[in-house]
Amino acid sequence: MRTIHVPLPGKSYDILIESGLLSHVNKWLNPEDKYVIITDDNIPKQYIHTIQQQLPYTLTIEIPHGESSKSLETVDTIIHKMLENGITRSSKVIALGGGVVGDIAGFVASIYMRGIDFIQIPTTLLSQVDSSVGGKVGVNTPVMKNAIGSFLQPKVVLIDPNTLQTLTKRQFNSGMAEVIKYGLIASKPLFKDILETDVSSNIESIIASCVSIKRDIVLEDERDTGKRQLLNYGHTIGHALEQYSNYALLHGEAVAIGMVKMSIGMTYYDDLLQMLHKYALPTTYEYDKEQLYRYITTDKKASGDDLNIILVEEVGNGYIKRIKISDIQSRL
Repeated sequence: MRTIHVPLPGKSYDILIESGLLSHVNKWLNPEDKYVIITDDNIPKQYIHTIQQQLPYTLTIEIPHGESSKSLETVDTIIHKMLENGITRSSKVIALGGGVVGDIAGFVASIYMRGIDFIQIPTTLLSQVDSSVGGKVGVNTPVMKNAIGSFLQPKVVLIDPNTLQTLTKRQFNSGMAEVIKYGLIASKPLFKDILETDVSSNIESIIASCVSIKRDIVLEDERDTGKRQLLNYGHTIGHALEQYSNYALLHGEAVAIGMVKMSIGMTYYDDLLQMLHKYALPTTYEYDKEQLYRYITTDKKASGDDLNIILVEEVGNGYIKRIKISDIQSRL
C-alpha cells in the first residue's frame, strides 16, 4: 500500500492507494459509525454493496451522473433525504464516484448542520489523480462552473485502482488529460513516462505521482490564492468549452483542448499532441470565439479586467502570469 500524508495544520489526513482496497475499507472507517454514501447511477452496484457489507449503518443516496447534477437543486434533494433519515452531526458522508460525486458530497458535508466529516472514495482516474485531494468542493450555476462552493478537507482518501477496470475507455482517457497536466506543470519524468510507456502497467505509481504533486502544492496554498492556480493549466479555456458544449465534452476532453491552445509554439507541442492522440483525446473543437470568450470573462480566476493564466515554457515548470482578459482571445 502507498500512503501519502497531507499534514495540513489541524486537518491532516492520509491518501491510501492499493489495488483491492475497496474490499477492506472497514480497516480505516469505523463500522459503528453512521454513514451517508453519496454516489451516482453510473457507479457499479458491486462497489456500493461492498461498502454496505462492511459498514452496516449506511444511508445510500444515488444521483444522476454527469455535470448537470452539480446544482443546488441536487444538494437540496440530498439534504432533505438526510434529514428525513435522521442523519446527525456525528454521521459521516462518503463520496463514492468520480469528480462530480466528490464535489457534491463534499459540499453537502461542508454545509449540513454547519459541517460534518466526509471521506473520499474516488472510482475514476480523474478523481483519483486530482479532484479527491485538496478539499475543493462545490456546484455549478448556469452562468459559471463551480461558482458556489467551499473548502473541506476529507478525513481520508481511499483509492482502489481496480475500480478503473470498470471505466469506459472515454472516461479513463478523460482522466489521462489531468495526468498529462501534472507532467507538464511539475514533473518532466512523469511527462516522459506518459509519452513512452503504457500507463496502465504502472497505474498505482502514476496515481501516486500525481497525488504527491497536488499534495505539495496544496500544502503551500490550500485556499487557492497563489501557487495552487498552477493546477488550472488548460482549465480557463477548458472550463469555457465545457459550458459552451453544454457538457457534451467531458472535463478532461475540454482541458486537453485548453492545454493545446496554451502550448502553441512551445518545444513540447508535438509531444503533447502525440500524447493526446495516444489517449484519443480531442485537440480541436468547433466553437464561436465570441461566445467562448464571454464564458471566460466569468472565470473565477478573473479579477476586474485581469486574468491569471498558467503557462509552461519548459516541461515540468509551470508558472502563473497575469494578463488582460482580452489577451486570452489570441489563444482561442
